[in-house]
Amino acid sequence: MEVIPIPALDNMSVFRRIRVRTFFILDDRLDEAKLHDALTRLIRDHWRKLGARIVMGKDKWRPVYHLPKVFDDNYELFRWSVEDSDSPFDEAAADLQLKTAKPEGGVAVLPSVEVVDTLFRPQHWPLTLDAEPDAPLLFVHLSLFADATVITISYPHILADQLGLANILKAWLGLVDGKVPPPMVGYNEDILPGQKPFAQYPKSETFKKGRHRVRRPFEYLFVLLGLIWWIMLEPKEETAAIFFPIPLLQSLRQRHAASLSEKDGASSDLTNGDIISGIMTKLARLSSKKKQMLSLSQTINLRGRIPALSTPEAQAGYLHNGLVHATSRFRYDPSMPAMEIARLNRAAVTGVIDDPATVDVLCAVIREQHRRRQPILICEPFERSYHVTTWASAWRDLDFRPALAAGAKKARERRKLRLIVQGDGQAPGVPMRFGSSFIMCKNEDGYWVSFGTTVRGMEAARKYLAEDPMLERI
Repeated sequence: MEVIPIPALDNMSVFRRIRVRTFFILDDRLDEAKLHDALTRLIRDHWRKLGARIVMGKDKWRPVYHLPKVFDDNYELFRWSVEDSDSPFDEAAADLQLKTAKPEGGVAVLPSVEVVDTLFRPQHWPLTLDAEPDAPLLFVHLSLFADATVITISYPHILADQLGLANILKAWLGLVDGKVPPPMVGYNEDILPGQKPFAQYPKSETFKKGRHRVRRPFEYLFVLLGLIWWIMLEPKEETAAIFFPIPLLQSLRQRHAASLSEKDGASSDLTNGDIISGIMTKLARLSSKKKQMLSLSQTINLRGRIPALSTPEAQAGYLHNGLVHATSRFRYDPSMPAMEIARLNRAAVTGVIDDPATVDVLCAVIREQHRRRQPILICEPFERSYHVTTWASAWRDLDFRPALAAGAKKARERRKLRLIVQGDGQAPGVPMRFGSSFIMCKNEDGYWVSFGTTVRGMEAARKYLAEDPMLERI
């Protein structure tokens, strides 16, 4: 048995229990046998670590991988199940209301990921690592319809982020197409920055309010008190998926660029993700008239931003979590335009991705938080936090055409399948109102974003979007 340690940035407190669930909804029928055979070969012959088990130490804080030297014939490499239906997808999954998301329309409020989960995840699957400790890393379920396929994948967040999952999919689909996967990067070594002893970093760099920092004794208690009081006042929460058409986002970017140019001659470098982050921050607070200090954090992936992951080959072979966070901390005022929040978000992101030294410090702080067993929630005592994670770029180059069933249309040889990705990367029971909003995917129509807030907040958001679907006033 090979024992492989799990690095600190894979074992952040927020990751330790979670099994991420991701749903790939495709508009044609795939070949189940091709996919099963290719995934078996990927694990047996190439990326063997995917067949390991995560074993918790006695302290429940330092898990390791246990990887057999040889996979026996009866060893469960992954958990696989299939459900086959002759029904068309729109009939079988009418509750998703996917056709109401139209690129020529405004923002649409759609059923949440919970509906997708109910429809396509086998309900006996464990949602956390501790629910089935000796389970395979990968759970895969295929829902086959007359004209569509849904691939449901569950995996421990300790293993990978969503770009890592995308690399697994690319290697898997590549084998279907006869292509050999790249070597796995970071197989049994920690290649991420921040490995200099924490005490050697200046305190002025490691202790900054509103971003990752090591907390003083009992400080986190005051963070929780502020959040618990909020939950006690409004315990119930509602979730949804928000659809943003691409033409609308382009219009908002142009409007902001014109406003900045008219105001001070500045140019705008806002991305669609910045615009969405600003809007989601506003939507989550429509029911409150209070001014409050807010830490708005954005996930930044380190692929392509550190020397060890600078080449396309290295990036394609790296599965694990390469994540830090950029944070803008500001006094939120209900009268703030969403575009101003987007601008603050972009400034925070640029301040991290343009400065390797900052990335190194952030990684060092996370390592020290892990060593001290501190949670990594970015929130100051008695303040508020909001976090946005973007998955959309992970799915950019996915091509499922090699796995099409034999009877698929010939036109697919020239055209990619239409793909919608939904998913949930939070631990069960964590309120979304101060957890994460996930920009789950982008396709040719627009962006799909998960959203959660109080019942009163959701009512306010629905009312506002019904009155201003083109976001003229936000």
